[in-house]
Amino acid sequence: MKAGALLFVAMLLAGCAGSGPREPYRYYVLDTAASSTQSAAASAPSEATLLVLPTVAAAFYGTQEIAYSKAEGVRAYYQFSSWTEPPDAAVTRALVARIDDARLFRSVAIAGAGVRGTLLLSTQLLEIYHDATSSPGTAKIVLAAELRDPAKRTLIARRSFSAAVPATSFDAAGAVQGFRVGLARIGDEMTAWLASVVPAK
Repeated sequence: MKAGALLFVAMLLAGCAGSGPREPYRYYVLDTAASSTQSAAASAPSEATLLVLPTVAAAFYGTQEIAYSKAEGVRAYYQFSSWTEPPDAAVTRALVARIDDARLFRSVAIAGAGVRGTLLLSTQLLEIYHDATSSPGTAKIVLAAELRDPAKRTLIARRSFSAAVPATSFDAAGAVQGFRVGLARIGDEMTAWLASVVPAK
């Protein structure tokens, strides 16, 4: 009986000694950094109302997990870091805000908000991950976009956008800073693209 009690105490002490301090779990907001370039507002905004469909993410990136890669063709999730929401939702809001600020259209809204539109923008988040094959790594985002005229059922234009921004540190926090800058750049590039392809009204 005494030997059993001693064994239990020894196991308990060993467990406490081995646990050590745990890394705190962190949740990151995917917002955009300040634009590095001044998006030129349209001199004569289109009379069209642009509806932006919610961004659709590739399956692996459609979660709150922050993805990274330490080998080509391999992806994993950070253990103690997550997004506050799936990145596709944050991307949708960021794009709508960027396009609206450029004053290209009479109005810009997320589809399903009770607004009728004359043009429809759909986007797909193909990749968003920290390329950690070397320190400090690179925050990579790849987004595909299509602009359509729903009334005519025609495709006006299609394009892919990508950003690769050095992480500020070799961890999830550093990658998040890179993602914010990259998303801002894509928003600016998409605004310029829309300005060049929107039909004159």
